[in-house]
Amino acid sequence: MSASNNNHRSDGQSSVPSSVSSVSSSVNGAEGSATGSVAQGRGGSVVTRSRHWYRWRPVDITVASVIGVASGLVFWAFDLIVTAPTAVLKGFVPGLEGALNGFWYFGGVLALIIVRKPGAGLYAETVGALLELALGNQWGAAGSLVAGIVQGVFAEIGFLIVAYKLWNVWTATLSGVTTAIGGAAWSLVTAYAGMSSMGYFGVMYIVASCVSGAIVSGALMWFLYLGIARTGALSRFESGRIATARA
Repeated sequence: MSASNNNHRSDGQSSVPSSVSSVSSSVNGAEGSATGSVAQGRGGSVVTRSRHWYRWRPVDITVASVIGVASGLVFWAFDLIVTAPTAVLKGFVPGLEGALNGFWYFGGVLALIIVRKPGAGLYAETVGALLELALGNQWGAAGSLVAGIVQGVFAEIGFLIVAYKLWNVWTATLSGVTTAIGGAAWSLVTAYAGMSSMGYFGVMYIVASCVSGAIVSGALMWFLYLGIARTGALSRFESGRIATARA
């Protein structure tokens, strides 16, 4: 009788983990089908998405808005101090002032890196530009709001090239460069309308803007994202969970 009871107990114990395992597998399978899968490589994370991965959640809107507002405050503060360094760089090499532009280009790239939804860059840049314009600056609507929209669109292009599937420092840098191309081109059409965009000044301005976009708006934003993610603040985002797992 004792042996029979022991066998019954052993069978019961073995069946419980088996049931739990089956439930866990089904839950994990459901989560996988909803969010897709992530392949880790030396070059970063490559994401295979489910059909509805692009849908925004309330938390996506909230965080993209926070990034937009924070960016707008930085844009506006930079507006207040940029005149002196612009004059110095322009006096040294005409067009070199484009090296400062990365401080206006970063909002869209950072939002895309964190939220990882199409439109996040455009949304954050537009929010930031609206706030910058509302606080007042020397650029007006064309140099703030419209410029922000242009920069947001071009930030998206950097990740659109890889179909929003590859996330690493190089794609962030690429997004910073595409943002700079759009931003510099818009500035040449508006603020520097009297200058030849294909002449020495225009080429120097675009090159300097792209270098600034690559470093300040691209690579530095990637490392800023990693720092934020490792605090646990991005645990509700795929980007945050990936960064924490890799740390």
